[in-house]
Amino acid sequence: MSHAALPELRTPRLTLRPLEMTDADAIVEGVGNFDVSKWLAVVPYPYGRADARWFLNRVREERRKVWAICNAHGLIGVGGIEDELGYWLARPAWGKGYGFEAAHAIVAHWFSDPEAGTLLSHVFDGNDRSAAILTALGFRPVERVERDARALSQRVTALRVSLTRADWERRQDFTLYTPRLTIRPLTLDDAPAFKALTVREVARNLGRVKPDMTLDEARADMPRRIWRGYPGFTLAVEQGDRMIGWVGFGGLPLSVGYALAPDAWGQGLMTEALSAVMPELFMRFPVNRIVADHFEDNPTSGVVLRKLGFDVTGEDVSTSQARLEPCRVITYAVTRDSLKVPV
Repeated sequence: MSHAALPELRTPRLTLRPLEMTDADAIVEGVGNFDVSKWLAVVPYPYGRADARWFLNRVREERRKVWAICNAHGLIGVGGIEDELGYWLARPAWGKGYGFEAAHAIVAHWFSDPEAGTLLSHVFDGNDRSAAILTALGFRPVERVERDARALSQRVTALRVSLTRADWERRQDFTLYTPRLTIRPLTLDDAPAFKALTVREVARNLGRVKPDMTLDEARADMPRRIWRGYPGFTLAVEQGDRMIGWVGFGGLPLSVGYALAPDAWGQGLMTEALSAVMPELFMRFPVNRIVADHFEDNPTSGVVLRKLGFDVTGEDVSTSQARLEPCRVITYAVTRDSLKVPV
């Protein structure tokens, strides 16, 4: 790729910006933790301010494609891409989905160049978190190699992986087909159909959907539901040329929610849709567990979840904009292993 000015990249929760010399202390705090540095090839341990300043100077002088990964509180990691994708996150930022979000943005930037070719990366044996991120992005194994691990002062075995443009582009669509249904990303043009699914009969079972939306309200709600490659999106469920429902995915912990038009109830259509969607979610995102819940007076939803392999995990109390008072909910979870989704 050309060495034009490094652009700022944005995701739903992160800003990836060019590094600055003032980032030295945050870099030391993050990568200076052995739990982080032990998974990186060129980072020494211990790691001090002189190391950080040398690194920052080198990035500036060589105009490297390296970004500061920042959330609302500041720098939480570093990601870079030349001929190979690499990244790290500070230990407190683990387990929040930031790694996938940041890596996805960097890879999208790489392939935004029509001349960019196959992208490589490496992951040390045992670094299961990073391996899951790379797999979810579409990287495929190439070979096992030996690499230096400066923090460990030894050579270690690593898996070299590659991502072709064709594999990346396939990951950008999320259209699935079942015998009776098409499941596809929601678009701004779906606002009227989405509005029709906010009748109180449906909305009373949905925690965050306003009942009886106006068309303007539905249109205003659409942008946050658009598929961009990250958790936090909604898929339209179509039968023929009619949108009869939707499936949404997002939050922490990652959860799934859904709605179906009343005249489509009792036909097994949502079970059919979710049977296609759930394995795909585990394939596309580095998660091992997805949660769901339903109001106690909506037992049919529990039947659907149990058919899909969800197990009851407990009870809680929640609200709905279409209910006057809080209501008891039954909570569920399903794991990658229970659906037998490949890692």
